[in-house]
Amino acid sequence: MPQLEEKLQQELKGSARVIACRFPFPSWTASHESGKGIDTAWSYDSKSFKITGNERNYSILTFLPLQVSSK
Repeated sequence: MPQLEEKLQQELKGSARVIACRFPFPSWTASHESGKGIDTAWSYDSKSFKITGNERNYSILTFLPLQVSSK
C-alpha cells in the first residue's frame, strides 16, 4: 500500500478524489467512510493525501569517503 499511496500522491491532480474498498490507505485520513466490515468504503479528498511544496518528505543519504590504506 505505501507504494500505491506514493504513486497516487505524485500523479493525481489536486482536485482528485480516491475511493477505496475493503482496505483503507493506512497513512491517509478518510473524508468519508461508509459500510461495515468487508463492505466498508473510504473516500479521500486530495487535501488528505496530496504532497505540495514544503510538505515533501525527502530522504537524505550521506556517503562518507572510504579511506584505503596502501601497505
